[in-house]
Amino acid sequence: MREASTAVVSAKVLIPQVHSLARERVDAVLARIWQHRVGLVVAPAGSGKSTLLAGFAASANVPVAWYRAESWDAKTTTLLSHLHSAFTAALGSIPDGWDSVEAAARALESWSGRRAVLIIDDLHTLEDSPAERTLERLIDYAPPSIAFLIGSRALPGFNLSRLRVSGSLLEIGSEDLRFRSWEVERLFRDFYRAPLPPEELAELARRTEGWAAGLQLFHLATRGKSPQERRRILTALGSRSRLTREYLTRNVLDQLPAELRWFLVRTCVLTRLTGSICDTFLDRSSSQQVLEELERRQIFTTATDDRGGYRYHEVLRSHLEQVLVEELGEVQARAAYRKAARLLEASGAFPDAVQAYSRGEDWEAVDRMLHHQGGELLEGPDTWIDALPPALLRQDPWLMLGSARRHRAEGRWREAIDAYHRAERVFGSSEAGLICAAERKALAGWLEPAPMPGNDWAGLLRKAVAHDPLAAKQFAGQLPEATGKLSIGVICLLAGQMDQARRHLNAAADSRDATAALATAARLWAGVAALLSGDLQGVFDVEEAAERAEALGLGWVARLARAALVLSQRPGSAREAEGLRAASDRDGDRWGSALIGLMIGWAAIYAGDNAVAALEQATDSFRQLGAGVLEAWSRALISLALARIGAPEARDAALQAENLARYSGTPGARYFPYLALAEIEPERGAEYQSLAASVQEECSLAPLAAPTPAPENVIPLGVGRSVPSLSIRCFGGFSIAIKGRPVDLTTIKPRARAVLRLLAIHAGNPVHREVLQTAFWPDADADTGARNLHVAVSSLRSWLEPGVGRGGSSLVLREGDAYRLAIQADAEVDLVQFSRALAAARVARLRGGVDAVITHFQQALDLYAGELLPEDGPAEWAIEPRERFRAGALEAAQGLAELLLKQGDPAAAANACATGLWVDRLHDPLWKLLIQAREQAGDPGAASRARRDYARVLEELGLTASSRA
Repeated sequence: MREASTAVVSAKVLIPQVHSLARERVDAVLARIWQHRVGLVVAPAGSGKSTLLAGFAASANVPVAWYRAESWDAKTTTLLSHLHSAFTAALGSIPDGWDSVEAAARALESWSGRRAVLIIDDLHTLEDSPAERTLERLIDYAPPSIAFLIGSRALPGFNLSRLRVSGSLLEIGSEDLRFRSWEVERLFRDFYRAPLPPEELAELARRTEGWAAGLQLFHLATRGKSPQERRRILTALGSRSRLTREYLTRNVLDQLPAELRWFLVRTCVLTRLTGSICDTFLDRSSSQQVLEELERRQIFTTATDDRGGYRYHEVLRSHLEQVLVEELGEVQARAAYRKAARLLEASGAFPDAVQAYSRGEDWEAVDRMLHHQGGELLEGPDTWIDALPPALLRQDPWLMLGSARRHRAEGRWREAIDAYHRAERVFGSSEAGLICAAERKALAGWLEPAPMPGNDWAGLLRKAVAHDPLAAKQFAGQLPEATGKLSIGVICLLAGQMDQARRHLNAAADSRDATAALATAARLWAGVAALLSGDLQGVFDVEEAAERAEALGLGWVARLARAALVLSQRPGSAREAEGLRAASDRDGDRWGSALIGLMIGWAAIYAGDNAVAALEQATDSFRQLGAGVLEAWSRALISLALARIGAPEARDAALQAENLARYSGTPGARYFPYLALAEIEPERGAEYQSLAASVQEECSLAPLAAPTPAPENVIPLGVGRSVPSLSIRCFGGFSIAIKGRPVDLTTIKPRARAVLRLLAIHAGNPVHREVLQTAFWPDADADTGARNLHVAVSSLRSWLEPGVGRGGSSLVLREGDAYRLAIQADAEVDLVQFSRALAAARVARLRGGVDAVITHFQQALDLYAGELLPEDGPAEWAIEPRERFRAGALEAAQGLAELLLKQGDPAAAANACATGLWVDRLHDPLWKLLIQAREQAGDPGAASRARRDYARVLEELGLTASSRA
């Protein structure tokens, strides 16, 4: 053992110093390691695993032992020697003699500290070795104070299913590490100090698929280069980039067994891979096992579904194509593409087949497929068109139609209309020609100031942005489910009805008949509505929409989504939005430029910045485009901006804006001119403030109070607070009050009261009648259940709103086949407030706002007054939401305690722990945090009591501190 100890390489146990971009999203995922026993970061080479682990080690406030594995550390003795050295460096003096796993575990048990972590990088180098098996045993035997965080290119040979089932495993994969488009923008702007134009950022993110090494290699290759040269390198990324080729060759291909390398190179011509397709293509068997092995090894191979489908990462596939040509020659490579194309066509993968035929230069086959499957080819993403030669694009009408749709998706609408015209002339009066004409006319309507739109969903929305959006609402309700809900949602958004907009747009995104593109657009506008309401949880919807839009090739939607993040006030978002607006101007995208300008101006108003220039430009564009409703919003915001800077024309602008809002049927837009007038005319400030508050409450806009000077010689005695229209409490027991008056429900039948409580859990959201019938009348037939539900709802309405006639209820509403407990903007519902506080804390944590995280977590804990609806006991419908809110409270307690400890406030941290343990006295991390807080507070007696209480809890569970592993 002594000889093994002298063989320790000190560089392997030193934490590397890294300088990298802070990514709060990924850091937040990794921070959950303390809720688990083992963390696994598994991803391909160059994904940023080592950087992530080193960054975590540098910022952790606990002792960190570091070990970087290498293939010659395969012996048990070598591994244990290095781990002993790593732990000694981290923990101080601990017993030596690590000649077995048992000895190592005993030595670690002698450490009296509360928590430490062992980070092991490059574990894949020990695959199937005695050292790997030794590490698995050490994880089992080590004391619970030691967490394990492992980075690897492949899943280790541990019994992972046991760790998963026990909740002891935190898994982070390549999808977590992948750079999102906004992170690529931050990387080049803030870290590399080499900002890129938005269109290049989008293409770079798409071509690299967020692969960290690919982004860095592109930066190295383009540093100091001209924009033209940078663009050329971007186009060649993967296939002809020398740095990328060298990296993939040395770090991926050269480290593979010959058979796996041969398989990768030969099958790179297949853009869609399954075991059967590969077997037929290679005239062999067992390809499915090979694909599974490539995925296990994280060789840039990703499962596309749960039916055995795979694909290669685009950067790797482009490189493999070059290798294939070098090994087989041009002629044989083209033959391989043609063979692959025939297989892909036979399997129904038509776009992939056209792409393969094109690369195999079989133009007759391309022409045949375009004529026979042209319509089917254009139904999905059209990135396959990029593989076709320009001459063919100018000749084939299906490709002209595909090009038109591509231009439309990217926001180049003039070019799209020209392409539609060319396709129409070739198609003639055929059905395809009629499709071209219909799509062209629908798009042209958006570029004309006085269009004559149709009554389809696009036509209705064109009418809605021009004038009186709510007038189109009833027609939108007659459209098919998904398009109807999307149309109603956007119409409500245009009118300023934010809550209704969110509800309909989320329903559209979740509709079974929604296409991927429609669901993406609905999710984007739902997120925008949330942000305009002041709910930062909308950031998640907007970011999700940006990702989906980029994957679907919807460049215009992706651009708007990325620009919409300016509404979150995220640092750097205003600069990115300005760049995106400039890109829209370069593309001739007048709608995109105007919408982004409106969002920039809106964000500036709420940030207290000067927004006049951006809004005036947007206003001019909306007027020229015949978008009177959006012009009304823009002028409304300008009026407040002018009032703030004391412009002499501010009063006239505010009065005109208020008048335009009324004329255009945009009630929500009156909010801002009322605030402007309150500032301009202080003698009538209270009147205008009241009008503004009424609009804000009606529309659920984020509040933005206009500053008004306090009257002289008046001592403020506090701010008056209006009584909420509705108050509902579900935590710790149910209660309801209407306009401050508690409602006594004891005389209502128990089942009707339970219906009210279930609706309260979903306050503001519809609950389908079948859900209610199943919950309360499970054994009744459909008709009987419906009657019982109707009686229960009628009794609730009569009791909650006595004297209100049939159909006049404003609280329990019928919406189609669903019922909804309606809540106004001023309503106080503890579940809604709790969810918003928790969501705000999560968003703030992603943005690095520690103070905001603490504030919102504390709000959530203050609202959690006890178990959700304890009077409903084990009712099946109450169990899931009860556990969900309970888990949220525990998340808030643990997160708050950890942050307060970092802030040096152990007393407050202990209070947070105590609250969390009141929610769940068996929550292990909170007990450990409580002990740590008591120790840091310098209260050894309280710390000792906490340890004894913790020991009693473990004893109740049949555990001891040494057996918690």
